[in-house]
Amino acid sequence: MNTLNKKQWKYINEGNVHIVLQILDTCKVIRLIKDEQRNVDITTYINSIEFVNILMLPLVCKGHAYKEEILCLSNHEITELTTTLLQIRPKHRIHKMSISQFALSAPNLTILEPTITNYCVEIKTKEGFLAKTLEEYSRCYYCMKQFLKLCDKQIDKISKYCPLNLYSGDRKRMKVALVNLVENPQNNFKMFKNSEIIYSENSSIEFEQIISTTILNSTNVFFDLIINILLSDGESDIVLNETTGVIPETSHKCNKKQDLPPNSFLYNLVEIQSLSNNLNIDYTAIDDINISDLIKKVKDKNYNLRNSIDRKEFINSVDPLHLALISAVAKDCSVMITFTEQNCEGYPIIQFGDKKMSYRIVVTDLEPKTVKSIIKRKDTEKKLQQLIKKQNNNAANADCS
Repeated sequence: MNTLNKKQWKYINEGNVHIVLQILDTCKVIRLIKDEQRNVDITTYINSIEFVNILMLPLVCKGHAYKEEILCLSNHEITELTTTLLQIRPKHRIHKMSISQFALSAPNLTILEPTITNYCVEIKTKEGFLAKTLEEYSRCYYCMKQFLKLCDKQIDKISKYCPLNLYSGDRKRMKVALVNLVENPQNNFKMFKNSEIIYSENSSIEFEQIISTTILNSTNVFFDLIINILLSDGESDIVLNETTGVIPETSHKCNKKQDLPPNSFLYNLVEIQSLSNNLNIDYTAIDDINISDLIKKVKDKNYNLRNSIDRKEFINSVDPLHLALISAVAKDCSVMITFTEQNCEGYPIIQFGDKKMSYRIVVTDLEPKTVKSIIKRKDTEKKLQQLIKKQNNNAANADCS
């Protein structure tokens, strides 16, 4: 384990669990862990990072591989970081002030090569299938939850983005999904230039204006680029041909029809997400999920989870509770699509007219979740079902009056 060793850094971004700092003049980031608990055993963090490195990354990221490492921060570093970050962090995030003494070092996924111009799109794609528990409502979890968020005043406007469109494999539907994400990003869509956020839910500049300054020149080409990468295997070269634009949908229905290429990035991700779809587990009798047994299984069997045979054997032998955990993590991960405006050695190529660009697609936010977070999902589903039934009853009563 290492420390920050007084390295120069700048704040990039943060979510519910991590604060991400770029280490200047390197291709590394530090992910500080927001920690409301005290005296957490280092074994917990070692298990967490092994869960990411030897299990989740091979399962959801069969192409480009990377590893995370543990850092140990001194009390002085924690105090200094907390004080400095207080002036930088968004106001709605600073209710979580405590930082763990342990942090994660990882590659900077927003860049390929620090000496050239890099763009990165972060998408929280969410759950890409219609859960069996919600089939009778013909609404996916994300779309149903938008209504709940609106009722709880967590959002001002319902997003028209539907994950089922993005995961459909139908390029027109996928483009509609991306258009709707850009129109109402919430916390699910961000764009970076050289690790700086240039578009998010807080942006005042139009997205079209941002894209017009890039080599792609138009949002339509940008959407085609992202779709081609999502439908690729993450390792192959891509020829980019612009297709026609789309008009965003004004009415909304969740369409579960799906036709993804079997070797595609999205096919693989939704396959891992849906591992929980046929499970029936009584979570009330479970206090915690022991991930050390799961890690031991991978090590003892010497599984290479990028290999289809090992993957199948592993998944078929795993306890249902562990499958639920793996699925929950995959549903809430962030997809990072990075591309440059020129060819970059060691990465697959995008041929665009007479230009050659490089790209990478990887996944982050893969740390294990708790039983509490999985139970929370079940509780939220019940709230959503009650909300939809109430709306349906109100609509029926209005028709009768």
